[in-house]
Amino acid sequence: MFLNDPDFGEIVDFDQLRLSIRHLYDALLPDFNMHKSLQVGAELYGDDPSAMIAAGASMLAWMTIIAAGEDEIAEELKDSLFTLGWTEEEIGSDLLSASTVATPANNDPACVDYHLKGRKWLINNSHHADYHTIVAKVDAESSGPRSLSIFLVPQSSCKNWQRLETHVLRRMVLTSFDIDGPGRLLGKVGHGLQILQRMAMPSKYQCAYVGIKLLNEAIPASIEHLSKKRIFNENPINFSNVLRQMYNLVLQAAVLNFIYYRALAFSAGNFLQFHGVMLKSWLLLRANELLGQNLLVVGSKGFLLDSVIGRNAIDSFVLPVFDGHYTINTLMTAKHVKRYLGAERRASVAERLATLRHGVTASRSGDPIRANSRQLRNPDFFDYAGYIEDLDLPIDLDARGLVAAMQALADELNERGLSQDPEHRYKLGTLLHWMEALLAACEMWKAAEEPEFLNAIVMQYNAFANQFNQVISESALSTPFLEQMRQQPLRRVEQPRAFLLRLFQLAQQFASPREAAVAK
Repeated sequence: MFLNDPDFGEIVDFDQLRLSIRHLYDALLPDFNMHKSLQVGAELYGDDPSAMIAAGASMLAWMTIIAAGEDEIAEELKDSLFTLGWTEEEIGSDLLSASTVATPANNDPACVDYHLKGRKWLINNSHHADYHTIVAKVDAESSGPRSLSIFLVPQSSCKNWQRLETHVLRRMVLTSFDIDGPGRLLGKVGHGLQILQRMAMPSKYQCAYVGIKLLNEAIPASIEHLSKKRIFNENPINFSNVLRQMYNLVLQAAVLNFIYYRALAFSAGNFLQFHGVMLKSWLLLRANELLGQNLLVVGSKGFLLDSVIGRNAIDSFVLPVFDGHYTINTLMTAKHVKRYLGAERRASVAERLATLRHGVTASRSGDPIRANSRQLRNPDFFDYAGYIEDLDLPIDLDARGLVAAMQALADELNERGLSQDPEHRYKLGTLLHWMEALLAACEMWKAAEEPEFLNAIVMQYNAFANQFNQVISESALSTPFLEQMRQQPLRRVEQPRAFLLRLFQLAQQFASPREAAVAK
């Protein structure tokens, strides 16, 4: 999937990508099954992050055409490579400040032909794409939500490419380039932000999928290496400190796996945005942290070129960036604090577990790209503490006390006029993600029927408590600190390798058969 280019060195083989990309588009429609399309991409591109992200960029740009209601154009161009022309160097992720301008070709109100002029920056695939979906303004002085429009621009309207070298995923080709030529309006003038939001809703799983794949390669590779390496005539996996570190990493990685497949299992409902935003921000950052810790445990082996342990740790840094502004995603979660904490609907443990055990193989996205966005933005939350109580955990997790503590924190921030401050909104959003991770760990224990997963619950609670206490400390708040929970003792393990791999693979039972098989 790679070639040696005379100008760029070893890069993704974009001609080969162009020949295969139709398979991803076809897998996506007609029922808009995003995960199926991701699975097809993994089969075609060998789980390599550079190739997967290049294909993903094209797929997202093609999805923008569908989100704009231009299905005929999308069908006609299924053999083409696309790229997303959003960011500009001076504005980064602030799309409302974009300086690229589109001028209509005539005065006809129904005109769809425009001339675009501007410069885009840090765009993947741009030098090799056939078409670009460009964010631009018809009125250069406007800056409100209706200031943006989306245009389909052929490669012939682009010039002056300059490759931007990167520290990670070096086989991608990211460039800045000028646009000065014709393009076609997609959808309606001023509806660009709405189109991007519709496209982004079901695409929330894309970078999270790559992050999970990186974890599922690197963690088992570390277990195998530590089971074969010799130090003091012994395998390091048998050392109590090494076993404990890998045990903690395995449990945390299992939770991340479960959270991803859990989100997919419920993706047809109105939790799509809440779960998806958590995947795009919280999960990607946690995966990056785990991969870094995993590299430190393994040591020098991870630095070798042929090792996925170090490669995946380094490559994972790009995922939050490419996925699109994890800070903004977390701020979006903060607006749900009141409803999340105050929900009274009682959720059924039996029904939710049945959905989880039914698995991702039967999941459907519910065609969210054409769904009512207002409904998707308003998930039907349920009684958080009541649900945890119904799970009947054999450990003393005070869910009522946790919700009360979060409410007290939110109330104090509101009383001090800090609840709308971006710093504290971000922190509240992060705390909600940790609460949801704790809830997911509880469900994982119940669904998998694995006693060791009780410690995964304790880990998530302690991580939440650490973050909670940090908010109080940094802002000198009077809300009481939360105490940590104690893990269950780690029992004596006769075969550490088999023990760790079994725990890691348990979370895979909620994956598709293909992915579960790969994990083994």
